[in-house]
Formats: sequence, C-alpha cells, structure tokens
Amino acid sequence: MSRRTTSLAVASLAAASFVTFDPAPASAQVQKDHVDYALEIAENAVVNEWSSSTEGGCYINWEEPSETHPAWSASTKAACFFTLSLRKAMGYSPADLYNMWDSTSPTSDYYFQLISMSPALGAPTPWVETHFRRVTKAVDIQKGDVLVVGLVRENGDEDGDGIRDEVLYSGHTVMITGPAVELTRQIMPRYSGTKQYMVPIVDSTNSPHGCDLGEYSDSRCATGEGGIGVGYMRVYTDSSTDILLGYTWSLTSSLKSYESPSKQPYRIARLVKLPPPESTEPPPPPP
Repeated sequence: MSRRTTSLAVASLAAASFVTFDPAPASAQVQKDHVDYALEIAENAVVNEWSSSTEGGCYINWEEPSETHPAWSASTKAACFFTLSLRKAMGYSPADLYNMWDSTSPTSDYYFQLISMSPALGAPTPWVETHFRRVTKAVDIQKGDVLVVGLVRENGDEDGDGIRDEVLYSGHTVMITGPAVELTRQIMPRYSGTKQYMVPIVDSTNSPHGCDLGEYSDSRCATGEGGIGVGYMRVYTDSSTDILLGYTWSLTSSLKSYESPSKQPYRIARLVKLPPPESTEPPPPPP
C-alpha cells in the first residue's frame, strides 16, 4: 500500500469517527389479527354476556366505551363474535362485510356454506373469491383459522321444498388460537385407525368446552356463565392420511362425545386475500 493510499485510508477513518447514525429502528409492530382482539376482550371484559337474541344483536366495546355500554363490555353469540373481532382487526364497516359476503353479520351456517364453496389450501383460486380456504389436515391448523359447525335439521319435509322442517341445531363458530397438538395418549372415545388432536379455541357460547380438566378446563367453568371464553376442542384424523374426520366439543373423556361429520358437519378454514376497508356507505337494505 502506498503512503498516499495509507493517508487516504487514515483520513477516511478519521472522518468516519465524526459521522453519527440514527439508532436502528425498533422492530415494526406486528398488526393484531382477529384472534388477538378476541383474546383481548376475553381477558379484559368487565361485562361479558352470552346473547340469546339473534346474531344481529351482538356488540363488543374494547378499550373505547359507547353511549350505552362501558369499555371492555360485550354481548355476543357464536358467529357474531368472530365477525366483530374481524371487523375490529381489519377496520371493516358493515358495508365492507356486505361487499365481501352479501351479509353484514353472517350466521354460523352462512359461514359454513361459504367455506363449503371454498377451495382447499393450495388449490387454484376460485372464479368467485370467498376469502376462505378449507383446511383438511390437522397438521395444517394454525392460529387465526376458524372452525364452523353447520346447521342441522331433522324430521320430515311437510312443505315439500326438499329441506327438513325442524332445526335441531343452528350451528356454531370458534376461532382457533394456535396449532393443533396430537394427543399421544388418546382420550375416550378412541377409534382404531385414527389420531386425536387438541385444538385451542376462543368463542362465545353458553356451553363451556369441558370442566374439571385442570389447565385444559374452559375459562367459563369458574363462573358457570356463558359469553366469551377460551377452551379446547378435539379433532380426529385418519391415522394414515391425517385427513380430518369428526370432533368433540372438549377434551372430556366420554363414550358418547364424538360428533360425526355426517350428522353434525363442520369445516375448518383460513381467511385469505382480505381486501382493505373501503366503504363508508351504509349497506343496502335486506331484500
């Protein structure tokens, strides 16, 4: 290295000693999703009611009170809890939801039908976007997925419209808060050729997802009241393909707790390609 080159290098180092750099920016804050907001109200709610009215009668106030209800208060039921949590996370108005799904507050069975129309994970994009992708294997379940049970009817078809007349069960919606974990020590009921997975969930119900289960007990067991809370469900899969089969509402050991999808159908799905909030106009009136 020549004397001139050495001098330039030293001068450069000296100049560099006077250069100041802004501190490295803090890591960008991760945007909270619908499950984060659902868990937040579950943990902090001072008013937590299960609504026995229609889905449209639901409300949630997070940190901001309204004219009629205090902060951290909620009256919810099944699908509307998911809907309101999604609206909070995405900043959606009722009109935004209507633009996506032709409904401002879908019922559980409405979500079930949307998911049933949706392709599975990894399948080609459909012509009509439903913003759901079906999860068909337990190993693919992750935080943010939704588990939706469809409407169940029974008895005859007296009016001849091809639909059984009596609604036995109107459906249910839960949000999944983490990955499914295989139960290496299976719980009753056990079936040959199947695996069992526990699935952590948050939902609004008047029927807790299992009590007297230690750390796996439903959070609502302490009060015995319905509303928003956390718990666990269980799904069964084919042991060779891991394809989802039936489910149980909790981790409780029981001979009769298994729900067959042929009698009480359900779907697990992931939200995809959610559009940004756009509309500030009220949705059109129902037909």
